[in-house]
Amino acid sequence: MQAKIKEVACKGDPHTFVSSGFVPASARQRTPSQPVSTPSIVKIDQGSTGQLLVTIQSVKARSYELRYGPVPASGATLNWTTIVVPSTKPATPVNNLTPGTTYTFQVRAYGKLGFSDWSDAVERMVI
Repeated sequence: MQAKIKEVACKGDPHTFVSSGFVPASARQRTPSQPVSTPSIVKIDQGSTGQLLVTIQSVKARSYELRYGPVPASGATLNWTTIVVPSTKPATPVNNLTPGTTYTFQVRAYGKLGFSDWSDAVERMVI
């Protein structure tokens, strides 16, 4: 309200308005949106048989994607399964895994400007 009064007192002269120490609303700089940081997998705990509990590092994100797949034989392509994770707490349960199999996990965050890069891969064997 005070700025409006000053603007009226300046009789519409932008030079007088600015020289009085005020900044026109249209000239204010907003910090542009920044890409979301890449999260990491903090730990993977054994859950019940055929289940792992994945703890994801929280970043300023709207949601996360967790992908996982069994470690393939040498030279084979990894088959990923991707799930959406709305929150990092509690740990994310990954079910229906084959006991005795080692799985690779990666996570990425989704923010205002899209997805982050995938995290470093973490491997864990299911019991």
